[in-house]
Amino acid sequence: MSDNLLYGIAALALLAAWGMLIYLLTGRSSRRAGPWGSHRYGRTSLEKRRPFRPALNVEQQLHVVATAAFERRRLLSASEYRVFKTIEEVLIAARRGYRVFAQTSLGEILASPDEQAFRSINSKRVDILIVDQAGWPVLAVEFQGGGHYQGTAAIRDAVKKEALAKAGVGYVEVFASDPAGEIRLLVRERLGWQSRSLPPQQAEPKIAP
Repeated sequence: MSDNLLYGIAALALLAAWGMLIYLLTGRSSRRAGPWGSHRYGRTSLEKRRPFRPALNVEQQLHVVATAAFERRRLLSASEYRVFKTIEEVLIAARRGYRVFAQTSLGEILASPDEQAFRSINSKRVDILIVDQAGWPVLAVEFQGGGHYQGTAAIRDAVKKEALAKAGVGYVEVFASDPAGEIRLLVRERLGWQSRSLPPQQAEPKIAP
């Protein structure tokens, strides 16, 4: 082997070693610097609000739950529950074996081969869900109370509506000002059932906001 070849191999080895050293030094520095690459940016707002906690195993979850305080919460607001009962009355009167559920996760009633799409809807819920006699979802009812369309609420509802439509599940919105009679007729119509108009003299109570 010639001297020039030996010198070339030695130079390449030295260059590779130098590159590895630079990589190790810069990599450690960036990892120490945090998510923005520098200590001068400090901690993120999320880190300031909530300290990092590693995932808990089931034993740790039991300990945390056993030492914490809990209180019950309403599944539905008073106005939502009035709508729920109105829809429940429609289904009972029809005697078709349909059932109504509240606060149902979309991840439990929809499936998608696209993992990212499924994650986008998995934790979202519909206020009221109607299923047929075989347990298949047929109609989602969203209650729009006062101040519902705040922040990103409208976009979240659009996501739910799109996913439900692609799966063949109906979607309808009811509002706090809708009389109970109109809600009954609307549900019957969306389910494809024959409905009758209310007598003109019959006054229906409104759903309180």
